[in-house]
Amino acid sequence: MTDFAFTSIPVPEREGKPRSRGLNMMIDWGMGLSRQADTLESAGTYIDNAKIAGSIPRVMPRPVLQRKLALYREHGIAPMVGGLFTELAYMQGNEQKLFADALEVGFGALEVSDNLITYPPGEKARLIKACAASGLKAYAEVGRKEGALNDGDFVADIAECLDAGAAGVYLEAYELFAQGQTRTALIEEITKRFEPQLIVYELPVVVLPGVHREFKHRITTWLVRTLGTDVNLANIEWDEIYITEITRRGMGGDASHPQGAYRLAGFAAGEG
Repeated sequence: MTDFAFTSIPVPEREGKPRSRGLNMMIDWGMGLSRQADTLESAGTYIDNAKIAGSIPRVMPRPVLQRKLALYREHGIAPMVGGLFTELAYMQGNEQKLFADALEVGFGALEVSDNLITYPPGEKARLIKACAASGLKAYAEVGRKEGALNDGDFVADIAECLDAGAAGVYLEAYELFAQGQTRTALIEEITKRFEPQLIVYELPVVVLPGVHREFKHRITTWLVRTLGTDVNLANIEWDEIYITEITRRGMGGDASHPQGAYRLAGFAAGEG
């Protein structure tokens, strides 16, 4: 059990680790081991998964990568291979080598995405099954960083991935929140069709065109207000863990969260 100060000030409670809902996936752009250790000591209780972004595992020295992954596991955090690296290995015909190397170095999960490539029919499902059969937990990602899927194809892709045995499905932020527009009808359909614990909403990352931290925080607030405290979120930066947590509990600077601490204390709705 984690000991907290100020317990005389009640705030909405959250499920502790290991959580089944309200998951936080932190994105790791190759942060140094000292910063990683400091982050996990101070905020590890709110981090459930960590994705080593892009193809960074290929260019990080093996001893550093192994220490990084071991440190995550020590804190009860599942480290995951990112989908773009999976796509690269697939295009080379090296997916089985990727699975074997991921297990050997200490990963426990892998993301199967189609951000930049288009799989032949049934191939994405086959790759998910092959990943799970190798001993890695297989997560799928739906959505593209270039172009866009229509609502029907987006929902069908989620269903196909789950039917193939994906442990969960990450939703590409660039599809849902591109150009400052939120695809609310699509998100509503997703919430009707699928169990919420299986769906993870990726937050926009600042390396994409037009994305900045204020926009990312606005999307986080909207998702929590709309889908609830226990919405699963991904692509949280190391220095956004605490602000994400207080946003989940409705004590992050506005009073719009209906079950949040500020609203429950009598603050008026709207931006604070």
